[in-house]
Amino acid sequence: MTSIRLFPILFAGTLSACMGSGNDDNPVDTGTGVGFAELEALQTDLIDQVVAAGVTPSDMVPDTGDATYNGTMLLLLMDGSDDGVLGDAEVTVDFMSNAVGGGAENFYDLEGNATAGSVAIENAVIVDVLGSFIAGEVNGTVTFAAGALAVSTGLAGNFSGANVEYVSGVMSGTATPAGGAAIAVQGAVYAGQ
Repeated sequence: MTSIRLFPILFAGTLSACMGSGNDDNPVDTGTGVGFAELEALQTDLIDQVVAAGVTPSDMVPDTGDATYNGTMLLLLMDGSDDGVLGDAEVTVDFMSNAVGGGAENFYDLEGNATAGSVAIENAVIVDVLGSFIAGEVNGTVTFAAGALAVSTGLAGNFSGANVEYVSGVMSGTATPAGGAAIAVQGAVYAGQ
């Protein structure tokens, strides 16, 4: 199994082992519709760049305009199975209304096999009090090795970089099979302009 690095920006620690590192000197190509190897490399590069950029100070977050961020979303079942998926993510932000949206599709299992599904970022907003903090939900259906699961998580994230070049966040919630018991799921999204 390929190991995927997950570095939660808001929470200390590592939820999964890490793989190689990216090159901080070159901006990440955040194109969509790429294969597993490209998504895996993109996630590593984005994590490195988000960490290097640091959290955007609240007074640097714009109050007008909009932005689109492209990157990756990782979802891991927390049932001891090492079951997870990595997908192609897009995050949209309307700074005037503080609305955050987007989602992920083009998922692959952690062996690199294409799998079905999509999730949407819903009810997400820039929290006025904190300025660069994002809160919302991620909902949809994704096929894991365990089957097609309805994913429902909370999303907590933030902007990074002096010019809000990146958005990242962590997710925690459940993935539930039709008529079955909920399985804990955690994940992360990393995206850049």
